Amino acid sequence: MELAYKEDWPRARERYEAWWQGEIVDRAVIQVIAPREPLRAGEVFDYFPEPGEPSAEELFNWFTDPQRVIPRLERRMQAMYWGGEAFPVAFPVSIRLVAILGAYLGCPYAVFPGGNTGWADPIIEDWEEHRPGTGQPDLAFDPDNEWWQISKRLLEAAAKRAAGRYYVGIPDLNGPGEIVARLRGTEELAMDLIDHPQAVKAAVAKVNAAWLRYWEACHGVVHQWIGGYTYWMGIWSESPSTDLQCDFSCMISPEMFEEFFLSAIEQQTEWVGRTIYHLDGPGAVRHLDALLGLPKLDGIQWIPGAGAPPVSEWIPLLKRIQAAGKLLVLYCEKWEVEKLLTELKPEGVLLSTTCDSLEEAEALLRNVEHWSARGG
Repeated sequence: MELAYKEDWPRARERYEAWWQGEIVDRAVIQVIAPREPLRAGEVFDYFPEPGEPSAEELFNWFTDPQRVIPRLERRMQAMYWGGEAFPVAFPVSIRLVAILGAYLGCPYAVFPGGNTGWADPIIEDWEEHRPGTGQPDLAFDPDNEWWQISKRLLEAAAKRAAGRYYVGIPDLNGPGEIVARLRGTEELAMDLIDHPQAVKAAVAKVNAAWLRYWEACHGVVHQWIGGYTYWMGIWSESPSTDLQCDFSCMISPEMFEEFFLSAIEQQTEWVGRTIYHLDGPGAVRHLDALLGLPKLDGIQWIPGAGAPPVSEWIPLLKRIQAAGKLLVLYCEKWEVEKLLTELKPEGVLLSTTCDSLEEAEALLRNVEHWSARGG
């Protein structure tokens, strides 16, 4: 497929396919995005851009009305330079609507002003009252769910227009551990691991099954008009691929992570051919060995998190991931690119960065092949 905003897409796709195989064509994979022309804050970050605090209805429409959402996304894609392996992709269900699977499973869901991010209110007050036959949501795929219908309309509206122009990413479904935390409440779930372990395990299994069903449904909508697999990480794959995550793991021990959540993550790696785990912050590093031991997990996306040293200061950790034979996905600042490419093996590395101008982005890309040759 040709892309309207990226003439070198066939070469970029070739590099992606080599990257998935742990190989390189001519250099490490790098995504470099820069503005071709000025954009408003709402067009760049999906924030509500008007001064003052919007009403709940205004904010809801900003994220859910296809006639507002799709033109905004297309305006951004047209105004940006997609350098290296960056490619134009629309997320009609905004990635700011985090863990929206919680809404699909019955949680009241709203977008908060200021942060412009979605949040799900818990619905499980008592595990005994949340059993089959009690009238409570059964944590399964519901084709009539309000937020699923909203998402479906947005995905359809974008995919119908996308062919030959851009790709369409699926919503941020997140992982079963985080979704169960949204359904129950984070503090409550932490206590439940001790007080109600079997109820938690049953809920994780149900949510994981629902996750797969919604993942399939999202692609079923998009693939009526356009192929490919991409998600909030912005990685391209010709064959089935997805992100995996469990940010709740930062609150628990390796033993609890392995007992309650690791098997669900491994199950996802078996369901979907290509998978990248989102490892977020120093508190998640304690679970790295368990993740590296998953035979079908392809790679790790490392995010240091707020207040932690930048990506380029974690070279020993990154080499540990490479030594385990896993791919690396790294969001970094432009000044970190040289250090990362010269200290890491170029095979299996994917960097993503931004520049302030087209000229700066092109200059950075000219150096990438040279730096890749020095890597390792």
